Amino acid sequence: MKKIGEVIMNKRLKILRLIIISVMIFLVLRGGYLQLISGDYYFDLSEGNRISLRPVNAPRGKIIDKNGEIIASNKLSYNLYLLPNEVSPELKVEDVIDRLSEFTNLDTSSLKKKYIENKDIYNSSLLLKRNLSSKNMISIEENSKELPGLVIEDSFLRQYPFAKTASHVLGYVGQISEEQLKQFNNEGKNYRGGDIIGIAGLEKEYENYLNGKNGVEQIEVNNMGYKIKTIGMKSPEPGNDLILNINMDLEARIEKKLTNAFEALKEEAKNDQELTIPTGASAIVMEVNSGAIRAITSIPNYDPNDFSNGISEGKYDELQNDPNFPLLNRNTMSAIPPGSIFKLVTGTAGIKYLGIDGETEFVDENAKFYIPDWSQPFNNWYPVGEGKLDFTKAIARSNNIVFYKIGYRLYEKYKGEKLIETAREYGLGDKPGIDLPEEKSGLVPDESWKQSEFGENWYPGDSVNLSIGQGGLLTTPLQLSLLVSSIANEGKLYEPQIVDKIIDDKGNVTKDFDKVLKKELPFSNETYKILKEGMKEVTNAEYGTASSVFRDFPIKIAGKTGTAETGISNHGWFAGFAPADDPEIVVVVFLENGNSSSNTLPVAKEIFREYFGLNKSSDLIENNSNKQEEEIIQSNNLVDFFKSVFLEN
Repeated sequence: MKKIGEVIMNKRLKILRLIIISVMIFLVLRGGYLQLISGDYYFDLSEGNRISLRPVNAPRGKIIDKNGEIIASNKLSYNLYLLPNEVSPELKVEDVIDRLSEFTNLDTSSLKKKYIENKDIYNSSLLLKRNLSSKNMISIEENSKELPGLVIEDSFLRQYPFAKTASHVLGYVGQISEEQLKQFNNEGKNYRGGDIIGIAGLEKEYENYLNGKNGVEQIEVNNMGYKIKTIGMKSPEPGNDLILNINMDLEARIEKKLTNAFEALKEEAKNDQELTIPTGASAIVMEVNSGAIRAITSIPNYDPNDFSNGISEGKYDELQNDPNFPLLNRNTMSAIPPGSIFKLVTGTAGIKYLGIDGETEFVDENAKFYIPDWSQPFNNWYPVGEGKLDFTKAIARSNNIVFYKIGYRLYEKYKGEKLIETAREYGLGDKPGIDLPEEKSGLVPDESWKQSEFGENWYPGDSVNLSIGQGGLLTTPLQLSLLVSSIANEGKLYEPQIVDKIIDDKGNVTKDFDKVLKKELPFSNETYKILKEGMKEVTNAEYGTASSVFRDFPIKIAGKTGTAETGISNHGWFAGFAPADDPEIVVVVFLENGNSSSNTLPVAKEIFREYFGLNKSSDLIENNSNKQEEEIIQSNNLVDFFKSVFLEN
């Protein structure tokens, strides 16, 4: 029995030895296969699974007004990223995305399409969904083991606490496009797919300052894609802040005044078939001696928060197709005839090249001016001849006949050359250089332009039309602000500036914007003295076209009214400065299709009130019934004149 047991035991040991030897041979062979034949493959696979890079978003810089009011900031939001290298090899990325439908209300088909279209570009991380709802965020976090490779990271959503106010200045942000990403990558800039960049306004103009530098977290994950530990961290760098010259409180008050007047005029026009319905308006407040912009308003406007939240196609189409163009900044992008504001340019040319002074006398016999050998007269806005006027009174009365005569004399002596040259000296026809991404240069017509447009030479009538701000001349409200400012400060043309300085996240000034003198104008001090005297009479003399509104104003104003004809409707203008004898600010008000310059005056008056902190009128459109007769005489709108004289009286 004993021998039999030993034999059995020996056999078992032999079998066990064979099994052990076989296993060892298998392990050696398998190890050799893995190391020698498939070593590179599994090394890459293990490294890919072991290390993962997760995005850490940088906050965008803030935009702050001159008084420290934050007008563009960030609020915390959550983004959903796909990190393909954290998805287990046993799973397909598309399947992981599909699982989202079990836990969220996200459109997984669009997310999957996004991944398929971009998987060759974003092999590290792909932003699938921006600004997750709290419900979806919680569901994804709770079911993270079922969703390997899908991670939620803190992000920042752009926020504009004043909504529509100053929207054309601030602009808005949007998601970077594939084309932009490729371009920026080629330029070595710090962007990745899904990043937010400035699309308009200051957000676009100062993108390189506002955009922070994103960080990255390097983590170790196991073979299932789950995070084990953080290996390293490159912290994000916040963007720089912009400190503006704009006073947001003043901006908001002006916008309210302008909007109220605009809406009131629209209602009035709806009830009067002889009036056109206004389509837009703008206003600018700028420092005379620096070009610093204190307020710059354009209406209708829009809410940039709509873009931050991800604007819908329907909402965007509504903005794009609105006939009043709410996305258009009328101060910099609307090029329209300036009307009688241009008479300041004609007057400048007359003083310099014809020897006119403030007391030079003109005669308006019958409100008509005839060019020799022309059958049709050029008419004055006021239908009755005003007799003798000296030059400053001609400015105050905005008498067309006087300026027709100056324009014609300039043509006789210099053709169109000197009047055109004078306009360009004032900066018309050139972009003003404001720190916004889009602005128009307008147009100062000349003979080459006329030949290319109409195949005709420059005739006397062209100079006569140009002399009162018509005949192809196009300007922006900002250009007229600079024109009037350079008269107020007697010859200095400054570059308009919205941003005062740029600071980093620690409060250090990284860039300080000093005032920029573009050029000194080649006109005499006597020229400005004469023009300023005429502008004072506009607002203070009994016969001035704006005196009914400004004559009793606590601070002396100097200004010029303008009504620009378009062939269909009239645009209304007012441009002025204050205090008249020691100018501090320029104010320009523009009413697109606003019928008459008289409609701009109450708005301009309220802007001066707001700026100088005077008692404010509760009624923007003032009831001046006790001055009705005086306003009839001074009105630049012939329809109002005849209606008042022949119908109401």
